[in-house]
Amino acid sequence: MKEYHRDNMIVIARQHYDKGELLKAKSLYEKTLSAGIRDTEWMLELALLYDELEAYDQAMDIYEKVIALDPQEPVAYYGIAILYDHLDDFDKAIPYYEKAISYDPTFLRAHFFLAYAYDQVGKNELAILNYQKALEIDDKDFWSLVNLSALHEEGGEYALSEELINRAAMIEPDHYMVLFNKGVLAMRNHQNKLAMECFNKTILIEPSYGYAYLNKGVILRDMGMLEEAIKVFGIGIKNCEDGVYLAYNRACCYLKLGDVATCEKELLVILKEYPEMSDYMQEDKELEHLIKTSSKIKEILRKDK
Repeated sequence: MKEYHRDNMIVIARQHYDKGELLKAKSLYEKTLSAGIRDTEWMLELALLYDELEAYDQAMDIYEKVIALDPQEPVAYYGIAILYDHLDDFDKAIPYYEKAISYDPTFLRAHFFLAYAYDQVGKNELAILNYQKALEIDDKDFWSLVNLSALHEEGGEYALSEELINRAAMIEPDHYMVLFNKGVLAMRNHQNKLAMECFNKTILIEPSYGYAYLNKGVILRDMGMLEEAIKVFGIGIKNCEDGVYLAYNRACCYLKLGDVATCEKELLVILKEYPEMSDYMQEDKELEHLIKTSSKIKEILRKDK
């Protein structure tokens, strides 16, 4: 294939991609690749396209080919890290993010996702460090502010957490995560009315965000408003894809109301659909008596061992 034919094909491939015609774009990129022509710029575009199409093995192959051509190409290492990220294999993703950063220390998204990966594997100090580095590159990076605020809240550094979430609010004041994090901080400060307002706004903007229902329900539960808490957990279960933690808390509310039969029924459903909850359930002192006296629950727990 002559160079001008190659260049024309790449131009057309990019036009198809911009129009959302991903398969047509892929076909033209692949024709160029099969002609034996190698250029890291459009090869990276093809790898990203494979990623978008969830053809992860093919994307990995292209990234490795790019690295063979240019061992110092940060985007290729970043792309491989993202592929592992898709699989929640953060331990494998981390060294590739670090490699990308070693060749481009100003690579904002690499710092951000490295921080996220460290957070997922429980290395909070390294997560904080890399979110801070991301903010040194762009002090208005919204998600770095939000996630760093959450980490400081978890660490009990509430004033710093509030400062960060207020900075995020200056960028997107009505984003559901800004409102949610503000609600969490209000809970920490025992400002339940403000917290409820924040969680209600969160739910209004993002009805599928389960943790807003969870925290709202917990506030009501702790205030002794068990029936209202049960209603909130129930609405959350309907609106959220994975509402096991909402179902669990609802079951516990039924137990507090003395409705042992409904609590047992809900826990049985949870154990059948989410057997991984068995260890957590057995460590819950609140459920200790029910588990000891329920032959049905004990039977399921025995099967899970």
